[in-house]
Formats: sequence, structure tokens, C-alpha cells
Amino acid sequence: MRFFVPFFCALLVAFSVALGVAHADQNDPGLEALFLELKDGSVLDAETTTERIVEIWSAAPSPTVTLLYQRATEAATHGEMDLAEELVAHVTGLAPSFAQGWVLQASLKLSNGDFEAAYEGYRKALDLEPRHFIATTDLADVLYANGEDRAAFDLYQQALKWNPHYARARAQAAQLREELSSQEI
Repeated sequence: MRFFVPFFCALLVAFSVALGVAHADQNDPGLEALFLELKDGSVLDAETTTERIVEIWSAAPSPTVTLLYQRATEAATHGEMDLAEELVAHVTGLAPSFAQGWVLQASLKLSNGDFEAAYEGYRKALDLEPRHFIATTDLADVLYANGEDRAAFDLYQQALKWNPHYARARAQAAQLREELSSQEI
């Protein structure tokens, strides 16, 4: 299987070059309007808008990267973590400016308990897409797990700045607000 993955990746690169490049991801101009809907509270269905944002973020910059990203996601869903990590390494290698690839890599590292690598992956994703409220929330989770409560709280607040409807960030921020307010200053 290990021999097959590099061969498969080389074949996909050749295929994508022949097809040309389609691009969306975090640079899509349509994201601005979607974030305004979330921030202004003018969205009737925040969940649908959030799903559309994630869909745009997940649109890789080439057919090759799209296929590798999809396969990595499927492998992770089916518990094939080694394969998922190998595939996502190709994603980030072929498309280092694709924020969602770094988010997936960081999530895989986090699931393996590699907090340092997860932290680095989320930071890379946020350097590329500072509005990535999911990566921000996940990074806050990493900091919280490492006892950095104040920094985690600040990141949950940052995630809510971009998506005030994001329930996981709201719940974590509320819990941390309570914990921090009970501590002596």
C-alpha cells in the first residue's frame, strides 16, 4: 500500500496538469458576504451559511489536491489514520497555501495526541485564513488542554468574532468564562 500511494499521487499530478486548475478555497471572494451574514446576524439559517463557508474552504486549488484531500478525509473517517496522514502530507506538500489541508493535518495530529504538531498545523491554517473559526476553536482546545486557559478563552472569543453562531466555541467560551471568573486575579 505504501508503494501505491506515491505512485497514485504522481499519477494524479499528471492528470491535474492535463486538466488545468480550478481554484476556490479561502481566497474565494464569496466568503466576505457569507462572513458578513454571520457577523451581522442577518442570516436566517446560520448553519447553512456555515456549511457553505466550509464547502468553499474545502475546495482545493487543483483536481489532484481535491482528490487527495477527499481520500484523506475518507481514510480518517474510516479510522485509517496512517493512510490519512500520508495523504494529507501530499495535500500540504502540493498546496501549502490551502488552509483546509493544514486544518485536516492538524486535526489528525491532534487525534494522535501530538499537540505540538497540531498547534503548528492550526497556526499555519490561521496564517492563511485568519477567519477560520473552526481552526481557531480547535487551537483554543489545544491551549486549554495544555492549561493555557486565558489564551484559549481569547481564541474562543476570536472564533465567535467570525461566527457568533458557532455553538462549540460559544459553549467552550462560556465554560471558560465561568472558570476564569472564579479564579482570583
